[in-house]
Amino acid sequence: MTKKQPLGWILDEFESPIDGRSCVAILTPETTNRKTGNMMQVWILRQDISPVHAVNIGEDLSICGNCPHRKDPETGNRTCYVNVGQAPNSVWKAYHRGRYKDGMDWNERHYLEGRFIRWGAYGDPSVINVQIFNAINSLAKGHTGYTHQWQEPWAQVYKKNFMASVDNYAEQKLAAAHGWKTFQVVPENVAGAGIQCPATVNDKSKCLTCHLCDGDRADIWVPVHGSGKKHFKPIVSSPKVPAHV
Repeated sequence: MTKKQPLGWILDEFESPIDGRSCVAILTPETTNRKTGNMMQVWILRQDISPVHAVNIGEDLSICGNCPHRKDPETGNRTCYVNVGQAPNSVWKAYHRGRYKDGMDWNERHYLEGRFIRWGAYGDPSVINVQIFNAINSLAKGHTGYTHQWQEPWAQVYKKNFMASVDNYAEQKLAAAHGWKTFQVVPENVAGAGIQCPATVNDKSKCLTCHLCDGDRADIWVPVHGSGKKHFKPIVSSPKVPAHV
């Protein structure tokens, strides 16, 4: 008798390298996201509080780090494209109902064969232990991934695997100079470095078939989009220049 595919797997429960808070990484096998196509999804969430509450009180720092698209505590504006009240909150609730399998067994590796993984459907995937990433990703066909933590020492292991999410020209140049492929959100009618995201040019193009955002192929830019679009303002401050990048 063929076993039914799990609703998802708990890849790891861990302390965030950002602030030491308890977090969880969950892999789900299906998505209806039209832009990405049917990729497997990895969600990084606070273990103890819902993503909605975490955003509202600033505790999403644990899984989003220094991302400038987090909610501004002064204005209340948030430019992140992810609506945490939808899929992330549903995943968090399912986790607390015990709906996900604890870990992926070796005999379940066939679920990964021929599949592409979206590391960070929500949350910054660089906070995940790289051994977990390597073990899962090596069995899949390909992946996409983005990190705003590309200047942090513990994120350097993901160079060539994740795109450096940059927010201005200076950051793009700095990240590229240190070996990162970059992904930049730009204002409407402005071009960034490299190639415009094909999914924003052709409705038929999807992350599932594009494969450019694997951290090792090209610099990509995309026009501002998502629910936070109305609050988007180009970030013009110069980045810090850490010696370890």
